[in-house]
Amino acid sequence: MSYQNFEKAMSLAPNCKFYTTAGGKSQEEILKSEDMLGVKFSKQCFEFYEKLGYLSFWGTEIFGIDPDDDSGILEGNSVAYALNDREEYDLPLNWIPVYNYEDGNMAYLDYSNKNAEGEPRVIMCMYTGKEYEIIEIIAEDFGDFLLGLVEQQLNK
Repeated sequence: MSYQNFEKAMSLAPNCKFYTTAGGKSQEEILKSEDMLGVKFSKQCFEFYEKLGYLSFWGTEIFGIDPDDDSGILEGNSVAYALNDREEYDLPLNWIPVYNYEDGNMAYLDYSNKNAEGEPRVIMCMYTGKEYEIIEIIAEDFGDFLLGLVEQQLNK
């Protein structure tokens, strides 16, 4: 059911207010991002990056990837965010940031814990000043997470 939720989220997202994407990333950019992060993206994530690249709508920003961005701006770029936080805060190597709750908590794709389809779960974590602490398991996979955000916006 998880890929169905991903497809549903992708089809509903354009109906959200202020829907914006990066227009997709090339396979070269996606593979370079995988190499830089040391993670092979799941089917849903690869397709998300390839088709949208990044997604924003009313009060919501699902990070994209930009392996060639050296601006120092982390927000919105999973690659820059992950590499920075690995160096600065010892972020686990299998965690890829995808969403900032703006309250000190972040959502991460947890590639150390995948479901039967090989999709990483989505966890909410915060940095305690010493280590990362899992606050909650948000979704079984990226599609469930994305669908939840989209439906929340559409039901306002």
